[in-house]
This record gives sequence, structure tokens and C-alpha cells, in this order.
Amino acid sequence: MDLKSLDYRKPLITVACAVFANMLVAVYAHQVLNVSGEFEPLSYGAVGFVTAISAVGAWIVLEGKKQYFDNPYEKFLNLSSFVLIASWATIIYAIGEPGAGMKEIAMLSLTHVVAAVSIVGILLKLEFTEL
Repeated sequence: MDLKSLDYRKPLITVACAVFANMLVAVYAHQVLNVSGEFEPLSYGAVGFVTAISAVGAWIVLEGKKQYFDNPYEKFLNLSSFVLIASWATIIYAIGEPGAGMKEIAMLSLTHVVAAVSIVGILLKLEFTEL
């Protein structure tokens, strides 16, 4: 696999869609549920940045798995499931953040699910779609 042969539109589309989806969750959390503004992990910048980095990382992993494995999509889905479960373990650290309450932690957990589902779904959809 050569860097010139990679289609860079896939990660760009994935980042745009996943960040948009998670921003909807963050806007809902702030505007409708009135989550604490002091809760930094649910700020717009943090949600957008971490979602974008996660999408690019998932694309890199998928491209690597396609190169080295016979059944890359199954292995990618298995790894993605594990990463989602592991990401929920990090929420324990967010409990000690200023402004952390039940609705803040619940919405942060929801952003993890939205990111995982949108990133994996979009990447796999783009794999089998002509751009």
C-alpha cells in the first residue's frame, strides 16, 4: 500500500459527519438539558477535537487492517467494540471534574456512542460505495 493510493476523501467525510453528529449531542446537552458549563469534557471544542482525532485514527486502523488481514472488516468491528467499551472506562476520570453531575456524565457517555456508531458506520459505508 502506497500513501499515494489512499483515498483521503473517506476520512474527511467521516470526520465531518461524525463531528456534526456529536455537535448535535453537545448542543442538545447545553441548550436543552442545561449541562454545567464548567464540565470541560463536554465543551464544544473538546467534543469536536476528540471526535475528529478518533475518526482519523479509526480510518488509519481500518486501512492497516485491510493491508494485513484476510477479514479486515470483522476485525475492525471487533476492535471498535472493544475501544467503545474501553472509552467508557475513562468516564470514571470525568466524574471528578468540576461541574460533573449525572446528566453531564450521561451526555458524555452518549457522545462516545454517537462517535463510535457514526465513525464505524460511515467508514464501512464508504468502503462499499464508489466516490
